[in-house]
Amino acid sequence: MGVMRYGPCVVPSIRRAGRHRPGSDLRRPSPWAWCWAVALGFVLPQAAAEQIPAASAACVDGVPETTPSIDFTVVDDGSVVRHERTGLEWRRCAEGMEWNGEGCGGFRKTMTWRDALQAAAEAEEGWRLPDINELRSLVEECRADPAINTEVFPDAPATIFWSASPALGSSSLFEAGQGVWRINFTNGADGRTGKDSTWAVRFVRTSE
Repeated sequence: MGVMRYGPCVVPSIRRAGRHRPGSDLRRPSPWAWCWAVALGFVLPQAAAEQIPAASAACVDGVPETTPSIDFTVVDDGSVVRHERTGLEWRRCAEGMEWNGEGCGGFRKTMTWRDALQAAAEAEEGWRLPDINELRSLVEECRADPAINTEVFPDAPATIFWSASPALGSSSLFEAGQGVWRINFTNGADGRTGKDSTWAVRFVRTSE
């Protein structure tokens, strides 16, 4: 089998014969699609180089990924990713941490729920605090500590993150009307907490 080189891509010139596994490549595009797109001039070669490495090696054996790297696209300067399944764009670093081109440096900020909402408003450019369902879409069920794809979100802290969703009712932790949903990214579990607790924040925005 020969190969053809297109910029950064090396593509097989002849497809190997063999049995096709039904459904094996129907749900998401092959990584080679970038190479063909580059070859045909539909995307810039740089886009192919921005593929996020797979994170499946961190999964518990036999447990499938729920947020595979191929579902995300790098945008802007690399500090933001777009989740193609949901159409949402996420900051790759928790607030307080800074993108350095390879990962997130510094230490996460923790803040009350009201302060998190205010910080999102001041961030502009459409950034906001995610609702609980949006935040749940980042939970990687095949791993823990942290329960998130660390190739997509490098240096992600295994801690609790705020959502924007108020929690109804009351508990031993908060009075009625003072609860908010949050997710613990140590194990991916969601729960309710009081608005005056201090937790980490990750901003989201809707892709244009």
